[in-house]
Amino acid sequence: MWKKSTALLALSALLSACSGGNGGGEEAGGSADAGSTAAKKVKLSLLSWNNEQEMAPVLEGFKKKYPNITIDFQHAPPVKDYIAKLQTMLLSGSATDIFIIAAENRNEIIDGGYAIDLTDQPFMDKMLDSNKPMLSKNGRTYAFTQTGWAGGIFYNKELFQKAGIDKPPATWDEFIAACLKLKSAGIVPLYDNLQDVTMIHNGLYANMTLAKDPDIDKKIFEGTKTFQDAWLEPFNVWKKGLIDNKIITPDMIGLTADQIVNEFAIGSVAMFQGGPWSIATIEQANPNLKYDMMPIPGVNPGDNYYSGAPGVGFAVNSKTKYKEEALAFVEYLSTPEGLQLFEKGTRAFITAKGYESKVHPVMEGAYKDGLLKGKFYLPMVAWPRHQEALRNQFTIAVQDMVVGKMTPEQVAKSLDSKLQEMEKK
Repeated sequence: MWKKSTALLALSALLSACSGGNGGGEEAGGSADAGSTAAKKVKLSLLSWNNEQEMAPVLEGFKKKYPNITIDFQHAPPVKDYIAKLQTMLLSGSATDIFIIAAENRNEIIDGGYAIDLTDQPFMDKMLDSNKPMLSKNGRTYAFTQTGWAGGIFYNKELFQKAGIDKPPATWDEFIAACLKLKSAGIVPLYDNLQDVTMIHNGLYANMTLAKDPDIDKKIFEGTKTFQDAWLEPFNVWKKGLIDNKIITPDMIGLTADQIVNEFAIGSVAMFQGGPWSIATIEQANPNLKYDMMPIPGVNPGDNYYSGAPGVGFAVNSKTKYKEEALAFVEYLSTPEGLQLFEKGTRAFITAKGYESKVHPVMEGAYKDGLLKGKFYLPMVAWPRHQEALRNQFTIAVQDMVVGKMTPEQVAKSLDSKLQEMEKK
């Protein structure tokens, strides 16, 4: 989807040069200089996948430090909507001064020259070396992340009690049994974000496949293993447990991530998959809600995983007219004040050097047993290339499985076919 013809890229460059937005300036470089940023009034644009409520504390803090800089804040929810919106903006030359690089769009942004090289910026010293590969290519890093994340299954304690469930399920069989108990009690058991690769798939795959062969993703891209070898068993288990039992139903395909978290917050559904970014919305909507998080229950007992990865990174548009101001914003995110305010708004796990993250009690398991112990997985980080094309294929094929158009075998084969297709381009 990202690979365009030479003519289209040329057109994109022309559009960028003619754009009335903040794009179209000279190639950015250098470092942030707080003194020079105070000399003029500037309107910076930012496309975030954290919403405005989550970003408000850090935006307000930055405004106090740099009163001459106004932020034109724009939001698109992760992952599909964000990637699509940013792609459209980049190709039309209307991309914001600052945007997000994620595992799903890393190669496309770096290869397209859309983000400046931040490797030598002083603030990059605050970034964990283990977080850099996801945002790098050929030893150069193009975005700054101060976070890592791990997510699992949020569950409503009161709805569990109402259905006679005394404790969170520890295995896949227990999880399906709990879903059926909730369903029998007239409670919607689970909402799943079917507009993206789901966290349950991540956890099942890690439990059933990755735990047996940690190098299997590498082998798939080397051609010695296939997606069918790696994913067929998890797809079969997922379909038999959730689709065949009508716990996940076709109508859920239309639900957005924001709708799902709000439905959970008001008590309309017993479980959903999310992470630290979900907490602010839950607690604003229903501060009295009694809830917790469990890892994704696996088929193999005692080896449960969370979904997780290094945090997405903030990048500076290579065509920005406001290089110094944009770098000042990214630099601010690395400061003790910026880190504290970002954590306050997003509830993200801060991994910046020298900062001790304050983890919400609900997230302690995900942080200590997931992120810190390496018991997490996200395929788009593990896949070395074609992440967005494969993610799209995965999502579409799983939706087809939900509506009965594809079998698990066909879904796995479709991923192999997509990989072969992309390797030929």
